[in-house]
Amino acid sequence: MSMKLTTSIILRLFVILMVTYHAHAQEGTTEFPDESILAEPETLTWFNNYANFRISDKWFWHGEVHFRFRENENINFIGDIAQIYNRHGIKYIPNKKFKVTFGGVLRVDFGDQTGDEFEDIRLEPRIWHEYLWMMPFEHLRVYHRIRIEHRWKKKFKKGSEYVFNNRWRYKFMMKIPLNKPKLQPGAFYFNPDVELILQSGKGIVDNPIEDLRLYPGIGYIASPRMSYSANMMYTTGQSGDFGGVYRQRWIFKFNVYINLDLRKFDDKIPDTSFYQ
Repeated sequence: MSMKLTTSIILRLFVILMVTYHAHAQEGTTEFPDESILAEPETLTWFNNYANFRISDKWFWHGEVHFRFRENENINFIGDIAQIYNRHGIKYIPNKKFKVTFGGVLRVDFGDQTGDEFEDIRLEPRIWHEYLWMMPFEHLRVYHRIRIEHRWKKKFKKGSEYVFNNRWRYKFMMKIPLNKPKLQPGAFYFNPDVELILQSGKGIVDNPIEDLRLYPGIGYIASPRMSYSANMMYTTGQSGDFGGVYRQRWIFKFNVYINLDLRKFDDKIPDTSFYQ
């Protein structure tokens, strides 16, 4: 798919979100402060596992499990468990430059508020689909990803009802080898990564910008079946309660990528570099 068509899709998604935002904003009045408020940074740590299991020439099962920790009053970054994240889907890869995935998510959130009026745990189900384009160069790769999520979310307060909304995500990412001429086993690579997450739906009135994520990192390709990366991510976005407040987060990310072929040995294709 051409860059012109990719840009057109991104612009259309942005226009749809802005129209939805203005429609909700006209339903009521909101008092805004004289200036935006930048909240104090939070610190978190995410341990992420990404797995691709090849079941045919072009079809894969995609699975993710994330363990996410947050600070508490005693320890930064890894004080308490915050979320356990399960994402699964069916992936179709027609060629080495494009892939599409569709599936479901179940996120388990652990509350940090005490009292009889709050739940300790809440579940957030989602349906997701994503579209990824790769631009291969002689010594590096460039990726563009669009992910759309339809989610049902509620507050921790007892008696809260689920509210449906959508997330619109665009990611730009690169993989640049550092010690090898190309991305191959034994290569360390630099991984600049930027993602913008917008949201729309009921309750999204003055806070369409959910998150802007900046997370450069370093990765290592151990084999065609296994690779690793570590990132230090800074994020900022509008508060879920009031759009005039911008939260900040510093997040350590540790990632493991697994690629396995479940077919019979004679059918296996050794070139798995695109799927890492």
